[in-house]
Amino acid sequence: MVKRTNKLVLAGALTFLAITSVCAFYMQRPKRGNRIDERWEASNRSFKIRVTAYAEDNGGFVAGAYYLFESAPIGSTNWREVMTFRHDDPIPIPRDQVRFLGDQIGYVFMGWKYAVTTNAGKDWSVWTAERDLPNWQCCNYRLIRNVTMAGDGKGIMQLNPIQDRRGEIPELRTNDYGRHWRAD
Repeated sequence: MVKRTNKLVLAGALTFLAITSVCAFYMQRPKRGNRIDERWEASNRSFKIRVTAYAEDNGGFVAGAYYLFESAPIGSTNWREVMTFRHDDPIPIPRDQVRFLGDQIGYVFMGWKYAVTTNAGKDWSVWTAERDLPNWQCCNYRLIRNVTMAGDGKGIMQLNPIQDRRGEIPELRTNDYGRHWRAD
């Protein structure tokens, strides 16, 4: 009887370990894969912005994608990472969300992230709702609807708030090209 009980306990423990291992494998944070689904570039006379959509490697579930935003001076192949955004679904690169304002200023946005440069891509400032929007609750993949910026640094970020979602508001304003945003 003791041998049989030990075998049942051992079989149960092995089954538990197997199920736990499979669940842990599938529940791990998705990773950026190496396969490029799409790549696109835009430029002005001083610098260029490249967006690369990488397929997600998550072990077999319906995969999303990682969108890598990079910049480089015109004539250079030295790309510098600006920001990465992970989307639950592989969507086309949002080309209308990459913008230039003269030769020194450029900005990009996707989901709940925004980045801006005022020195032709040498330095970038990244705003993210996770860190910069008080009480924001993840995840609204269409949070930033549009950003308009004037030459003097004043701009408006129009948001797509989900009704009754904590921390989401209709718009933000900036006076420094979007390095800092505030609700008025």
